Amino acid sequence: MDDTAERAAFHRTQRRVADLFAPTGGPRTVIVVPSLSMDSTSLGKIPGIGHYEERLLFLLQLLRDPHTRVVYVTSSAIAPEVLDYALDLVPSMPRSHARARLTMLDCGNTDPIPLTAKILQRPGLLARLRGFAGQDGVLVPFTSSALERTLAVRLGVPLYAPDPDLAELGSKTGSRSLFRAAGVPIAEGVEGLRDFGDLVGALAHLRERDPTTARAIIKLNYSFGAGGNVLFSFAGAPLTGLESWLRKELPRRAVFATPPDEWDRYVGQVEAMGAVVERLMEGDEVTSPSAQMLMSTTGEVRVLTTHDQVLDGQIFAGCAFPARTEYRLEIQELALRAAHALAARSVVGISSIDFVSVRTGATWRHYALELNLRMGGGTAPYFLLHGLVEGAYDPETGRYLTQDGSPRAYFATDRLYRTEYSALSPSDVLDTLVRERFHYHSGSRTGTVGYMLGALEIGRFGVVSIDRDVAAAERRHDDLVRAFDARVSRIAQTG
Repeated sequence: MDDTAERAAFHRTQRRVADLFAPTGGPRTVIVVPSLSMDSTSLGKIPGIGHYEERLLFLLQLLRDPHTRVVYVTSSAIAPEVLDYALDLVPSMPRSHARARLTMLDCGNTDPIPLTAKILQRPGLLARLRGFAGQDGVLVPFTSSALERTLAVRLGVPLYAPDPDLAELGSKTGSRSLFRAAGVPIAEGVEGLRDFGDLVGALAHLRERDPTTARAIIKLNYSFGAGGNVLFSFAGAPLTGLESWLRKELPRRAVFATPPDEWDRYVGQVEAMGAVVERLMEGDEVTSPSAQMLMSTTGEVRVLTTHDQVLDGQIFAGCAFPARTEYRLEIQELALRAAHALAARSVVGISSIDFVSVRTGATWRHYALELNLRMGGGTAPYFLLHGLVEGAYDPETGRYLTQDGSPRAYFATDRLYRTEYSALSPSDVLDTLVRERFHYHSGSRTGTVGYMLGALEIGRFGVVSIDRDVAAAERRHDDLVRAFDARVSRIAQTG
């Protein structure tokens, strides 16, 4: 099938896409393909990146609907104990009933290529998936690229994600353009950069426009997890001859957010995918909130969460929900503006926006940094909260409320990462949660759950600690980390 025919078939099938998280009145099959079809260089810098395929296990919460079947495809098989635990987190449903409606498939291939590409190379696996899909199927990816469009067409099912032809909206350049059109403030900067000369010109523009600009950041258009970000300091910059100075200093002063890297290779990526330059915003206090939005197939939009992100340098390491009281509703309003702009462009599914918030005196100002047209680091924690607590997000307060109106918050990370944690098995993590009384209790609707437990092989995993407010959730998290550290210390002493 040529490209034109594939696009036509895709658009015909997309007319059948339904809202994934709306109640269903009949049978459906959800085919989950958590493929990271993105810039491989950026992905390769993230520890345990292969285990990101486990992030979408939160979609097993869909099995609460007794008419839903889930088919989950991975590069290699997920450990049975990890899968059993994910099923244990599906409330109001016997595990045996949920398990009977879950089919796990894998490619038996851990090569560093997108999972979707592996599936497309396997006619037998494609045939099995077509057999499951039927007329009520939907394909749910981690991200949406031409590969996922091809897979959706081969399976004859709609894609619950933005049309890959809209991918430019999620680039750094496209994000800035969409935010500007939607009336969402953005950091001062220049987009649409294509080569070294453009970078120099953009940096010079920032400094000449405001000589107090101390630092700037360069971002590759399609990078992931800060993998394409470079920091630059203007310290000692001259008042005249600035561009000549920048041409000399930029290669030697470039600080890569995710080292190691080489400047010549990086410039090649700028030429291949484009870039933006932005002023690094500074003030009395700087935070990094985010918001997740859901765009329905009918054009309706809503905010799922606001978070305060926890960053390791510039890399997402965790999040606290909800965002701080003093600005969470402002972040929500800005996210809604962008969500309406996305819906007007026929974007469906989950997307998120990263902001930088700067306090000067008592005044906060917020600037949208980038739009992620995919499920992000805060998606699994939110849907685990939603599935376990069975309440609802309250847009009037920006909080999550139980059915009796009591608030719930969480602190979450998928980067509990210490070499020593590789001594732990998934069973050890769950045993620690239970023995130390951290595990989630349905009665109190508080406690901690684990996820991405397969990454323990490199000493990494994730947890979501749920409590009545963020401060209590953070205390729970800190106590839990101490408990894990004590356990690995005991293992080291006895080993």
